[in-house]
Amino acid sequence: MTAAAGDILVTRNERLDAYVAVQITALDDDGKRPQAAVLTLDWTGESLPTEADVATMQPARFDFFFWNGHVDHVWVPLPVPPDYARVGHRPPLVTEKVDSYGGWWPDGSLLHAQRKWDASSPAARDRFKQAAAERDRKGAVSLEAVEATRLGNEQLAAVPDLATFDAKPLLSSVYADRPVPGLFDFLRHREFVYEAALRNHGETCVDLRGAHLTRLGIDVTGVRELYLNDGLENLTLHGTPSPDLHIHAEDDGRWLSHSLSDPAVVWSGLDALGTLWIRDVKEVDVAALARRFPALTRLRIWGAPGMLRHAEALSSWQGLRTLTLSDMFGYRPDDFPSPASLPALRMLWLSSLPADVAAAVKKGWKGAAASGVSLNVRQARKPEWLAANLDNPFRSWEDTDTDRIKPAQAKKAAALYRTARSDALKVADADDPVAALSPIVETYAEAFNKLDARGNFIETEEREQIYMALMQILDAVDVQRHGAGRPPVDRAAIEAVMDGVRDF
Repeated sequence: MTAAAGDILVTRNERLDAYVAVQITALDDDGKRPQAAVLTLDWTGESLPTEADVATMQPARFDFFFWNGHVDHVWVPLPVPPDYARVGHRPPLVTEKVDSYGGWWPDGSLLHAQRKWDASSPAARDRFKQAAAERDRKGAVSLEAVEATRLGNEQLAAVPDLATFDAKPLLSSVYADRPVPGLFDFLRHREFVYEAALRNHGETCVDLRGAHLTRLGIDVTGVRELYLNDGLENLTLHGTPSPDLHIHAEDDGRWLSHSLSDPAVVWSGLDALGTLWIRDVKEVDVAALARRFPALTRLRIWGAPGMLRHAEALSSWQGLRTLTLSDMFGYRPDDFPSPASLPALRMLWLSSLPADVAAAVKKGWKGAAASGVSLNVRQARKPEWLAANLDNPFRSWEDTDTDRIKPAQAKKAAALYRTARSDALKVADADDPVAALSPIVETYAEAFNKLDARGNFIETEEREQIYMALMQILDAVDVQRHGAGRPPVDRAAIEAVMDGVRDF
């Protein structure tokens, strides 16, 4: 579809079971990445709009949570996706400069969020808005402002009755890693607590029906039944799930996005799961995944790097709309589906993949991209790269989009990891592994001190990656010690050694 400023388009939002409308207000198609400024409109309908409907459409205005009359007006990539239809044309309803960028076209999700807000109790909404206005008068960037929106272990342990927190109208997040009497009932009665992370809760049956959560991280160790609330959008399971675990969800998970790190799912439930994100994996059997979750519409798989087995089974998901693969290998060009075998696909993003597959996909999906499928294929890898980086926790440093991390620093980090891993495995069977590993860990930390001193590039994300690389080394050491019948390494002691040396 050829886009023009002023065009009004509609698409169908399955969650609302209705059509929603947007307007293209401006185009920027002179550069390498053409884009359109798109405005969300206030109209929804069970059928396509009439001319009279188009004539009365206005910008949608959102006031849920901290928004007050917010207008959703963002730059999005062109071409127009194939599931958007042109229904009319009017002069742009908003002419102000657009300075926000969206990864994808507005699809009515904000309208759904607004409806949920409108369905909450007026008294709760009024208390929230009054408290938000008071917070803004005091200054939003403050510890007090942050504490007003979340509860953690210290706050939960400091009160005898959770009803004390009814005085926190802005409360939206709860984090607990120990049993808290009455916590699940508390969550069910807080309309604006939309995020919870709950570990070591000690329950065998977790019932969150009636809660208003949209994001949940839950420890399922020892849990037999997990009842999720309607409206939940994102679920992450922690701990060790049992084969006896059954998860109950609205429409059996159709509207849910589930994140996991082990694709070998042992629990039952969520048979109609809509979105799945598998992260940090070494291997994924696509055929087994398709049998377990046959109704997926969105799939993301990020390897460590990893091997993608039975990639041809991707075509099993005839309703798949978005597919993202990163750092996944072990498949050939002939294994990857064609546009005809994935007829519903609207977004295909592949990064760090076999070079021959990258070339074939760019060629085979060129026509689909011209018709509106968002196609992004980058970081084609030759076999030599995979051999050198299969166990490189710093491989992402080579592909940073900024100049903050230099290629030489990325290569040096990988070399430091390999040296430390090799030296650690040589002393893995020591009677006192902490004593044997300490000088290796000190050398590892000191080397990163020196590397950072020359560039000051180690920030929060890099600091975490350096730590996780050390944990990978200890994983390998523990595997070797287990084979020799020896106990695992005291990781807290090793962390203390590193913390005593590192400056980053």
